[in-house]
Amino acid sequence: MNNVNGVTTTNDIKTLNPADMSQQDFIAAVYLERGEMLDSEVRRIIGEIDKSNQYIDTINKLIGKANVAEYGSTHYSSTTWQVKGNNVVLDNGYGLNFQPDGNGGNTFTLLDGKGNQLIYQNQTLIPVPVGTTVDALEVGIPVMNDMTYILDDGTEITFKAGTPDKAFNSSDFSGGMADITSIIITRDNQGMKISNVDVAGSLAIGSPTIEAAVNQPVAQPTTTTQTVHVAAGELTTYAAFHDDESYNTIDVTHGGNVLSTWEGVIKNKSQAEQAAILAKIKSDGGMTIDWGLGETDLADSEYDKSFRYQPYADETLYQFIERAVNRSKLDFRNYVNDEEGDIDIQYVSTDINLPAYSYQEVIPATSKTVSVVPSKYVSDSRNFYNSEDYGSIKTFTDDYLLKLQNQILQMELSDEKMKGLERELQTNGYTLKLNLEDTDGENNSYTKWYSYKMISGESLDDFFKRIMDESAARLKAHIYYHRDEGDIDIKSMSASSILPGFSYDRYAPPPQAVPNAERPKNSHSLDINNHDGHILYEAGGMHQWEYDGRGTQAISKANPNDSSNQVSGFFGRKLAFSQAINDEFNGTTPFMTQKEKELLTNILRITYPDASGSGRLTPEEWVNLKKSLINARDNLNGNSQIQTVQLQRAMQTYNQNFDAMSNAQQKIYSLLRDIISNVK
Repeated sequence: MNNVNGVTTTNDIKTLNPADMSQQDFIAAVYLERGEMLDSEVRRIIGEIDKSNQYIDTINKLIGKANVAEYGSTHYSSTTWQVKGNNVVLDNGYGLNFQPDGNGGNTFTLLDGKGNQLIYQNQTLIPVPVGTTVDALEVGIPVMNDMTYILDDGTEITFKAGTPDKAFNSSDFSGGMADITSIIITRDNQGMKISNVDVAGSLAIGSPTIEAAVNQPVAQPTTTTQTVHVAAGELTTYAAFHDDESYNTIDVTHGGNVLSTWEGVIKNKSQAEQAAILAKIKSDGGMTIDWGLGETDLADSEYDKSFRYQPYADETLYQFIERAVNRSKLDFRNYVNDEEGDIDIQYVSTDINLPAYSYQEVIPATSKTVSVVPSKYVSDSRNFYNSEDYGSIKTFTDDYLLKLQNQILQMELSDEKMKGLERELQTNGYTLKLNLEDTDGENNSYTKWYSYKMISGESLDDFFKRIMDESAARLKAHIYYHRDEGDIDIKSMSASSILPGFSYDRYAPPPQAVPNAERPKNSHSLDINNHDGHILYEAGGMHQWEYDGRGTQAISKANPNDSSNQVSGFFGRKLAFSQAINDEFNGTTPFMTQKEKELLTNILRITYPDASGSGRLTPEEWVNLKKSLINARDNLNGNSQIQTVQLQRAMQTYNQNFDAMSNAQQKIYSLLRDIISNVK
């Protein structure tokens, strides 16, 4: 039977002729043939799941590299490697084991977390997959000069080669092989050295050491904080009504407006500010909500009531205020109903009393200059020709709002200016003057000033709209209710206000980082003082390595004796490593192996930026790629779940098929026994 993960089978679908065989043989053959087809389906699904898991494993490694690129390489504060006799335990499941080789030197095995090995013996490094054996001549990597093996987690293992016993002869590819004399292991600022590898009985495994980072970047904060003090204030909601007889006006109409008016403002406050408000309310023993109502049924009456609430432990600021409003609106309705009975509502007001508090605000950590914008006077007037409609008041304030917004637009507010104006309105507020001329009965002139403070988290547009709506409602209630005017003939209206002058802070822009600047070195001196030589990259385990963009088994070189031929296999690798070189690996820059590039390009069809064209992505390019990698992993995980369900169903059908075949055979043989018994 073929290996299931290999997927392939020897199954053949054959056409069965019932005339060529007995009934029981025909039935058995049908079930067996169906079993063969189900067997093929099971193997196919298992193969797809196995491939998906391999892809996910590679994607996870790429995401890990992207994280290193985004957040920087490891900086050790203490050693993490351990030496246990002739064993060295490294990070992330890697380890090294030494044994005498019986020829006066030592052999060693480098393992990964899955049990794959890189075995050193007879001057050759031999990659061996877990649970298998290999031919050293087919896969072995000859040791001829210094070479460094880069593990997936960035660990550098440099093998220092001694002098070859015999110089390399390019005419017959003989000689050039050398012993490994020492091993240097480094990862960022942790390192260790293993000496006398080529001398049995003298092997010296040094202890891991930590060194201070080289050229560690100096912290340059781009932001800092300042304390903002906010005075006690009110979230006010005021609305005028005209002899409304429904108590629903209190809790349904007005209560709903309270929450809709302030929900966005409360939630738009920073988390730091919301936390500061909640903490102050708790320390004060609660928060008060004031309700007021004016009514004209029989005798004019005003009702005022305050309610106090304490936040629950798990409530957000808005959840607490929402609960307080919803409870108080019902209690206030019941209170007024108990006192008044029938009612003609003229106005309802609600004040949510916020305490004074302080919080930390983030600001740029650069030089600051203060600039000033002067105040601006804005006025407007309109003749209404004895209009009897109280709605004309709001019509006029709506027009004035448009004029005010146009004046603000002409100020060309930058973000810094906008913040300065908002802070002025939050601190000192804004005052609106409204005047109304009435010709009903005696000529009357009504003038009112209304002052408001902006609430942090409230937008400029919402602030001025709230001002105009509330001022119109208050003026209406003042004339109709408080001055007992009743009907009215509006001759004209006017409005004026001063957009306050304000100062604002201008911050110098922070220094711009140099695009793709080389990251500071964070290396151990053992790495700095030793050339890496030939550099090979782990490409999926200790049994897979890449050199110069190709798997080591695929290395080929031009035959120095015949330029028309390519030399591959072990002798091709000897040609590749016969010349000493002094390449260096930059451990702070993650790399992408050829296998990984092929997976992204040919299988997952993921496009990614690569300005270098070599798979050595910049930190910014790694960050962009990571988003696509996470999406691809999620898709593969989803497919694997579907494939697992399909496998379970196929296995169930497979088992049911053989159960059915057994039952059919049993019935046939039972029938034959009965027939034979009857014949006898």
